[in-house]
Amino acid sequence: MKKTTIWTIVAVAIIALGGGVIYGTQKSSSNQVNAAYTEAIDNGKNAVMDKDYVRASSDFAKAGKIKKTALATAYKNQADGMLSAIDAAKDGEYTDALSTVNNVINEDHGYSLLIKQGQKLQSTLKDVKDNYEHELKPLFDQAKKAEQDKQYQEAVDHYQKILNLPYIDGKYYAKYKDKAQKGIANNKDAAKDNHSTVTTDKNSTNNSAAGDTGNAGKTGEGAMGDHKVNGKTVGASQITQLRKQLKSLGFDPMSWSPQDLIDMYRSTGHSDPSQITKEDVQKYLKP
Repeated sequence: MKKTTIWTIVAVAIIALGGGVIYGTQKSSSNQVNAAYTEAIDNGKNAVMDKDYVRASSDFAKAGKIKKTALATAYKNQADGMLSAIDAAKDGEYTDALSTVNNVINEDHGYSLLIKQGQKLQSTLKDVKDNYEHELKPLFDQAKKAEQDKQYQEAVDHYQKILNLPYIDGKYYAKYKDKAQKGIANNKDAAKDNHSTVTTDKNSTNNSAAGDTGNAGKTGEGAMGDHKVNGKTVGASQITQLRKQLKSLGFDPMSWSPQDLIDMYRSTGHSDPSQITKEDVQKYLKP
């Protein structure tokens, strides 16, 4: 065999061996990248299970840096969205919070658990917004008017009704709880400056907080402050059920404050909102 032929064979062998080494190295590197990416995604998912959206966002961002994928981007967007929605709700910005959580739910390539958590948060925030619009805001408006009229005791009464609400200690009402507490303090100070006496009745159960509520607004045995029916407090989810039942019966549910709904529910004697009939509502509305 000629020397040139031998050296050609040797050269081919060396090239083949080098190529194999390079391929093996690249494959090993690719496996390491995939493993690191998968670990970061899994860590983010575990954080979501714990509802630790700060950690989840960080882990998904890490995964995106390791390997840029639509999945990592979507998951991070969702985690960030949950954080933003929660912060907005705590600030009393319920409309913005609902808009943000809607984006979480509809995120392309979104993580199924984050979608479920977003849907649950959405349901909660709808109840919170409903309570604000139909109970908290009317009470604050009445308190403000009383302050303008220098009716300090009346203003304090309205603020106290807010503090008596069964849900006011919830984290999404903190801003308004603080506002009501400051309102009481400010009106007591104003009363002192005007040589008036102001007292705080924590068990106040004066008229409905809703003011003019269209078809509703009737006060009964359980006026403002009494949120119990059959000995059990009516929660936000039941308020929502009551509104849905009224709508199905042909009534405008948004013209009823939460307190009106509770009073009507109590008057029917039923144990479930779905049992309420049109006749029950009409009977309650009769003078």
